[in-house]
Amino acid sequence: MTAVAHVKQEFLGLERSIVVDDGLQDVRPFNRVLESMIPKESAEHRAERHEGVRRDLDGGLVGHGTSLRECRRIPRTVFFGPSRRLRAMSTRVLAFEAWDAGSHRAVRRSIEHHGTMGWHFLTLPGRSPKWRLRHAALRFSELVRDGMGGGGEPPFPLLDADAIVATGMLSASDLRATLPRPLRDRPLILSMHENQIAYPTSDGGKAVDRDRDAHLAFTNLASIEAADRVVWNSRWNLESFVTGMRNILSHAPEPLGGRWEDRLRDRSVVVPPPVEFDEVEDATVLHNNGEDSYSGEDGRPDDLIRVAWPHRWEHDKGCDEFLRLADEAWRREQDGGPAIRWVILGQPRQTVPDALKTLLERHDSRVEQAASLPRRDYLQRLAACDWVLSTATHEFFGLAVAEALIAGCRPWLPDRLSYPELVPTDAIGLDPWSDPGWNATDERKPTTPEAESLQARIRARLEPARAANAVKRLETIVQASIDAAVDETNS
Repeated sequence: MTAVAHVKQEFLGLERSIVVDDGLQDVRPFNRVLESMIPKESAEHRAERHEGVRRDLDGGLVGHGTSLRECRRIPRTVFFGPSRRLRAMSTRVLAFEAWDAGSHRAVRRSIEHHGTMGWHFLTLPGRSPKWRLRHAALRFSELVRDGMGGGGEPPFPLLDADAIVATGMLSASDLRATLPRPLRDRPLILSMHENQIAYPTSDGGKAVDRDRDAHLAFTNLASIEAADRVVWNSRWNLESFVTGMRNILSHAPEPLGGRWEDRLRDRSVVVPPPVEFDEVEDATVLHNNGEDSYSGEDGRPDDLIRVAWPHRWEHDKGCDEFLRLADEAWRREQDGGPAIRWVILGQPRQTVPDALKTLLERHDSRVEQAASLPRRDYLQRLAACDWVLSTATHEFFGLAVAEALIAGCRPWLPDRLSYPELVPTDAIGLDPWSDPGWNATDERKPTTPEAESLQARIRARLEPARAANAVKRLETIVQASIDAAVDETNS
């Protein structure tokens, strides 16, 4: 088992990664390797480094099993070193990410990149979700206590945190109860990336499993009660939790009353997750400049309509509906309709849903891509598509769909879940057969003023999710929570 210490010291112009053996007993040889990598610094930089406290491991050591005690035993040169952007920071945020994978990891990285506060992330790998919800808080508290020990080194500056941020993949009530006492009164901001009520169970789930999932929903509710502020990534996420919780509580042996909902709404705010517009736009520019373009034998772009389906290969992403639409597209093509080709960009799973298996077999010649791709290739392939299709029956925001819309894809979206929040009302229910002037063209541009206007309005609707904007909004909420706590203490 290994972990990667990501050494990033922007003011020294150094960025390296080192593999560390988790079983390392004597860190002195490792220290010498690290010291040899780091150029000599000036007295000014040294003073700034010892004053600054930003942990920049990219989730590596703690996220993959190494304890904070081992972090403490490695020289602070590795883990602390303010960049130009960070040196002026005064607000410190201790953040807990219990599911450091997929969109959770993307959000964390955006916060680290765009944040202006001092963010210190402790992470765990994205696996065993039910265990994470009940176990991660205790594990994090243990790691925090491990990181506070002596040994002659300056203690890991966890107790200097001005605020705590935790995602909904842990029990925030357990976290608040078990953290060292100095951290328990810090403002706690809960980020609800998803909720366990609207999260679907597997097909054919047993009643005992559904009952167990209700316990996970109560974990969410207890976390919300323990938090000072709750950040939801969509209105749908918030409302689906409230509606589902009402239903669950209606079966409780004693009524809880309605004040839980009042408290939830009073402390809740909707902030979209950060979407890296620049990354998507760069891929679109590369496509428009000729990379990864589709053309016929004469070198001109072909007249096929390419539709991206950017979902995980799981039952909750509507594989049955996807198969039905693929069948309908082939029938219409045979009758003289547009020729649609499918670009399946989602993450495959070990067990592929039967409907998706059938689609891949029945429409093999019309599927141009059916595998996960490296990030850069994924975005370029997305930029080469004309439409983005969602058939999901579960979605709390729709990060992949948002990226596709930014890349210039037309929306083929259902009137459900979070999608009405992503696009204007008149962009819901469109498809290649009821095209409002967005026919495939050589330049993949809208062909009518109405379509061009709609594309501009979609982009404006997504602007709050631009990474810099979303992270700034999150930090505003964190700062307001800190200020409120100070005012309460002084009153």
